[in-house]
Amino acid sequence: MREWLKKNNFLVRKIHSLLGIFPVGVFLTEHLITNSFATFGPEVYNEKIEWIQSMPYLFALEVGFIFVPLLFHALFGFVFLWAWKDNSSRYRYARNWLYTLQRVTGIIAFVFIGYHVWEFRIETALNGKPVDFELVANEMVNIRAFLFYIVGISATVFHFTNGIWSFLVHWGITVGPKSQRIAGYVCAGLGVALLYIGLDALWAFR
Repeated sequence: MREWLKKNNFLVRKIHSLLGIFPVGVFLTEHLITNSFATFGPEVYNEKIEWIQSMPYLFALEVGFIFVPLLFHALFGFVFLWAWKDNSSRYRYARNWLYTLQRVTGIIAFVFIGYHVWEFRIETALNGKPVDFELVANEMVNIRAFLFYIVGISATVFHFTNGIWSFLVHWGITVGPKSQRIAGYVCAGLGVALLYIGLDALWAFR
């Protein structure tokens, strides 16, 4: 495995970076926006969820375009984490601290997403429970669950939007300091926007 990774390190990192944006990051954005309909009340939210759940071939789409890419991204993310050396204590550059936070938030996001998928996708399917506003609201009544979701959403959004910056650099889209700096501002702005959408939706369930 180690020898294979050495030979294919460049390709694996490219695929890992790409999958973090397409389709995983795109789905995250869609998921946050869909849940934001909770701010309009239970009826509007339930209508959106029912529409999604009525899509043909939903399970195949979830497996092929969400779960498999997500597992690949997570698996090799942990492989890279294992080989990672922290530079934040050696250098003062903000980017090194963001690099460190990218790894830390990746671990938090992995735990959070795993719990979220189990709670609202697997367990509900096994028990035949419909996913609706009431189900989510009952979960968010628990203050520990509510705080866990605040941390989880924050970590996941940071990991995604900071990962966009890395993607642009690694794929040669932003090659100079100026373009990378502008990309940093854009990614930060996107992160703030997505975090607001996510936390606003979360509060609507309270």
